[in-house]
Amino acid sequence: MSQILRFNLNIPEQIALRDEEGRRVQGRYGEQTMYSLADGRVMYVPLYVEQRIVDLALAAGEPFEICKGEVHSGNQRWIEWQVRRVEPQQPAQSRNFPAAAASGAGYRQNQPHPITAQPYVNGATLRVPQLPAPIQGKRDLMEAALSEAVAIARRVENEAASQHYFVRFSNEDIRAIGVTIFIQRSREEGSRWPQ
Repeated sequence: MSQILRFNLNIPEQIALRDEEGRRVQGRYGEQTMYSLADGRVMYVPLYVEQRIVDLALAAGEPFEICKGEVHSGNQRWIEWQVRRVEPQQPAQSRNFPAAAASGAGYRQNQPHPITAQPYVNGATLRVPQLPAPIQGKRDLMEAALSEAVAIARRVENEAASQHYFVRFSNEDIRAIGVTIFIQRSREEGSRWPQ
């Protein structure tokens, strides 16, 4: 008998399906869908999770993430499942930082953000400043860290919108995320400031 994947609350699991089709079964809490997973286990999920998997058009063997989350509102608690596609990581152009992974329904890398994609604001053409050529060394790291911070903020905003929440990051938020990434990457690389 196959091992059953037991979902811990608020801990995402990255998995892949062995077969695209699930099988409807009767469970302790009513009708569920059973899926065989690529690693030999099976999972049981509510029917609305099956619908989300179908909506994402996940192929057999394609990695995705599923999370059984506990939501609180006052004295009330309920379970909310989240399913999202996991995009393969690609090296960024500078310093081989991981590129931002995107959810199945939202921002994709190298696609303009909906807000910045507009060439006009109130009838006036936007002017995009030309950036100087990057300087090799720590400034490459900072540029990559800030680019990754922008991508993270976009992903989170789009994921929140797909869940009917409104989240908007400020410039200061993005700066703080970028600086944190920069510090961590600098520690990992063990490099020094150019002298």
